[in-house]
Amino acid sequence: MSTSWKGRYELPVIAPLNIRFDINRLREELKQFESNKVWDGLGSDYADMCEAHTKLPAMFFTKEELDDVDCVCDLDWEKTTYKQLSLTEFDDTYDISQRTEKSGTAWDNRVAKKDPHADERWYRKFKEDLPPYLQEVLSHFPNFHRSRFAMLAPGNQVKPHIDYDTTYGVRLHIALDTNNECYNGGWDKEGNEVKYHIPADGSVWFINPGVKHYAVNGGTTARNHLIISLDSQEVLKDLLDA
Repeated sequence: MSTSWKGRYELPVIAPLNIRFDINRLREELKQFESNKVWDGLGSDYADMCEAHTKLPAMFFTKEELDDVDCVCDLDWEKTTYKQLSLTEFDDTYDISQRTEKSGTAWDNRVAKKDPHADERWYRKFKEDLPPYLQEVLSHFPNFHRSRFAMLAPGNQVKPHIDYDTTYGVRLHIALDTNNECYNGGWDKEGNEVKYHIPADGSVWFINPGVKHYAVNGGTTARNHLIISLDSQEVLKDLLDA
């Protein structure tokens, strides 16, 4: 399918979608899936990606956490303020020629950093022990790829940053655990700040990876979001038509 995808400033900073999942089933399967696993994400499964994007860790960690390490893989994941649990892994059977939805941009044929291991779109294979409802949730979205749980410790933030333009991909968030002092924010083309508290009710939110955006946990409990990356904008159709 060939389409003309919307660029970063043609899409909202943050917006809810008309999709909702069973939050209790998500929480139950997270408990099952995380058993005997280390929450790192940036340090194991996506280590090659982090090495290709050397500025990435500073967005997520405090200066003190990074002062004593040379590589994100060396962080003490039991103590970090931000950590991830990967749901997908690198698929060595995939090739960019297999893309079923074209963006109408250079990303239809271009590989990030000219290295598949640095390109999120290759991380589209379910983890072997991924529970069935989590598989169902990811499969609901066309061309899902790199997906993970992301935990932000109390009293911390993900600093303002830009990930990539929306002609490369888009991201969705589902809050599993939150508190009233958690919110996601960002700035539009005119510099207007937009921010929302994303409730842990199974709702799905689009967060624009192409504009400067951030996350804050000002509460006393951890915030945990399921983040789903897509090589597709089909899921945003109703949002754009509204």
